[in-house]
Amino acid sequence: IEVTLNSNGLKVGDSAPAFTAVTIDFEEVTVGGKQDKIQVIAFLPSIDTSTCELETTKFNTLAGKMEDVLVNVVSKDLPFAQKRFCSAKGINNVRTVSDYKDANNALRYGATISAPVFLEGLFGRVIYIVDTQGKIAYVQVVDEISMEPDYKKAMDALDTIRRDLRQKKIVDKLKK
Repeated sequence: IEVTLNSNGLKVGDSAPAFTAVTIDFEEVTVGGKQDKIQVIAFLPSIDTSTCELETTKFNTLAGKMEDVLVNVVSKDLPFAQKRFCSAKGINNVRTVSDYKDANNALRYGATISAPVFLEGLFGRVIYIVDTQGKIAYVQVVDEISMEPDYKKAMDALDTIRRDLRQKKIVDKLKK
């Protein structure tokens, strides 16, 4: 099913709006904005679908073990369901967060489905990578909702962002 999102979304170089989401333990956390780690923000429709399960599991394996990266998997699923899913699938390297309190966060990121009507309001499959300054460094929109994202492209972009950040830290140290 091809989907249409509510907007063209945020672009590389835009500020990534900080928003509050809820963890599986019902703790409020900030996603987006300036943070100590590079953030992957992966909006998806529901962890109760096979493609979303594959995506979450893949990110848990690929990026979840990088010390300088925080992977946020964002859906409207309630924290109860996310916790059950994470326990059953051994998801412990990514942070699944629920945007059930204010689904307008996905709307502000341009990640909410507007068509077809029967999926309206769910989150599309959209990946943002945000640098430590809170700027969007990479965007991937998957138009076909049943398809997985291109993990290689996302990981290549993440590797480049990580390398650039490490080089910047070295240059900053040399300047002192």
